[in-house]
Amino acid sequence: MERLNYNGSENESDKIVSSSEEMAVIRGIKEKFKPESRENSRNRKRVKYHSNSDSDSTKSNHPSRKPIELETDIAILQRRQKQIDYGKNTVGYHNYLQQVPMDSRTKDHPKTPDKYTKYSRRSWDTLIKMWRKKLHEYDTNRSNEIDDNEDEADSDGSCTK
Repeated sequence: MERLNYNGSENESDKIVSSSEEMAVIRGIKEKFKPESRENSRNRKRVKYHSNSDSDSTKSNHPSRKPIELETDIAILQRRQKQIDYGKNTVGYHNYLQQVPMDSRTKDHPKTPDKYTKYSRRSWDTLIKMWRKKLHEYDTNRSNEIDDNEDEADSDGSCTK
């Protein structure tokens, strides 16, 4: 097997006797430089990251946000609207509308998710689930109704024990 010099010329003295020896040398060189090159690439990435954050620190401390993408798929919008309608057709939602006027609502109150904002399926389902759970806080308390029924039964003089 012939080997070229760095300048590209062939010499008889540059010929290698065995290809297995050449492979061993190449493997040794690669193994020697491999971890170092990875370490250097990590350091370069860190330095680059910090240098970017240094220049951005004069502007603001928050990373730049992606612009809000809008959902355009009609099937997805219809499915989301169906889920929203299902949530709005509950006793808890109607009680919420009566108990909490629009101007007195806070961040802690249930807020209907925006169906036009682009979300993954899992994220959307999570938003709907959290919204519905918050709406359940405004359901009529079944535990109070059960307690009232028990009190009425006790006042009748009937004993269940």
